[in-house]
Amino acid sequence: MSFRSAMCRNETCTVIQINGARHGRSVSDVLSRILVRSATREDIPALVRISNTSVAEDEDVGFGTPRSESLFSDARWLSAVWEEPNRVRGEELFVAVLDDEIAGFVTTEDRGAEMELINIDVARELQGRGIGTHLVRFVEERARRLGKRAVTLGTSRNAAGTPWKSFSWWQSRGYTVTGEEENEWTQRIGPGVREIRMRKDL
Repeated sequence: MSFRSAMCRNETCTVIQINGARHGRSVSDVLSRILVRSATREDIPALVRISNTSVAEDEDVGFGTPRSESLFSDARWLSAVWEEPNRVRGEELFVAVLDDEIAGFVTTEDRGAEMELINIDVARELQGRGIGTHLVRFVEERARRLGKRAVTLGTSRNAAGTPWKSFSWWQSRGYTVTGEEENEWTQRIGPGVREIRMRKDL
């Protein structure tokens, strides 16, 4: 099976093929219909909907930025900081489109020799179908094409010491822990929260 993604430069998108692992029929059916492209201002309502519904409101308490403080929680806030063609505060946004509907999105930031994967969100009703993995592979392939040495990211560990539910998911995709730290992001979440830094060499 192959994964289909689009590399976009200016207004032009090129479809690339990425070989992947075997999946069940329903997953492969979904993946064969996904196109990853640069986000546009017109995507803002869908980005906000996905961000606000991908995780139950109380599920990420103690793990992530409070929803009331997230730019992605309100279309007016996101629109106010949008930079053409597809940036928000220096981060590039890409969307996964399934049957002409946005199914998820990912944000990245260029950090010299590394590509930082800042955030990934998939519509709640479509989770578990490989869309998140598809977006991660898109980021990795894009980073390779740009000559990056690694993709890096951070996830959180709450004050009780429990890592966010995606931690083992990242490990299963080849990301390893490089350290833990308290920083401005974790301080906004709450006392005792730590960021788990992870990396995958390309």
